[in-house]
Amino acid sequence: MEFTGLRPARGGTLLAGSSGGVKVDLPADMQGELRDLESRLTPLTHYELLGIPADADGGAIRRAYLSKSKRFHPDAWYRKELGEFGPLLSKWFQKLSAAYQILSDEESRNAYDEEHRKDLSQSDRDAVARRGLSRAEQDRRNREGRERLLRSKGFARIGAARKLFEESQQLAQNGERGNAIAALKAARELDPNRKEIAQRMVEMEREQARARAQSALVVGREREESGLWVKAIAAYSSAFQNDPSLFDAALGAARAAQENGDLQLSSTWASRAVELNPADAPARFLLARAFKAMGMKARTRAELTLLLAKHPDHKEAKALLRGL
Repeated sequence: MEFTGLRPARGGTLLAGSSGGVKVDLPADMQGELRDLESRLTPLTHYELLGIPADADGGAIRRAYLSKSKRFHPDAWYRKELGEFGPLLSKWFQKLSAAYQILSDEESRNAYDEEHRKDLSQSDRDAVARRGLSRAEQDRRNREGRERLLRSKGFARIGAARKLFEESQQLAQNGERGNAIAALKAARELDPNRKEIAQRMVEMEREQARARAQSALVVGREREESGLWVKAIAAYSSAFQNDPSLFDAALGAARAAQENGDLQLSSTWASRAVELNPADAPARFLLARAFKAMGMKARTRAELTLLLAKHPDHKEAKALLRGL
């Protein structure tokens, strides 16, 4: 977005000329930061966006996110006159949240590092390599520790199971769900009658699936923004496979498939999106467009009729219906 029509005012505040001279209640440094973010020719990596090195630990990632998200969160500027900066605050807050979501989970972070290696600076590539070696060593120690505890005998097995259960909680807090689940599996083997272990393992496996889904959803959006339709479909499909309730994944796959010219696939994904959220106008309109492109007039009319019953002022739906 270009920031045309903005001119300095007294005290460093900017007046939005395109908004009729309305005062913008946003500090000059925030305005400058948003302008800089929008004017970049190359996209920021998640590490650059959060302002951390690529070997930062979980605590540093969380602190960086909390610090930046407080400044960019739309609620921090509630009822303030933001002019053209309002949508940008929301946009970059969402990007910050996505970056934190990816980097705070070890599995998602590893996948991100592998996919975006070419986008990282040399120093961050070196940091990723160092962190990989450190993680490999730590994983080896965790594995050997579990194997040692599994050799416990008699009543010692109960204590070993308790230790592994507590270890799994700490690993989960650090975003290491894979190691946490491995610790819980070992704990269950040592103490199969403790229901708390089995229950926590089920919960953590569900959390892992949701984390994988959210990670794939972020990748899908990135690929869609870059016009990589086939890769976007694959990422959205992976997100939906891990979380079949993820409406955004189904809708994203439908959009990417339609852009790629695969109308049958687009209609399949759009149908799933409509099933998950029947009241969503973009999903139903996308489905209607796919049906129309395939020459299925009756189904197109049915979808448009349902859409207009909920959204009677939908201009594109009206136009499409008139053209049948």
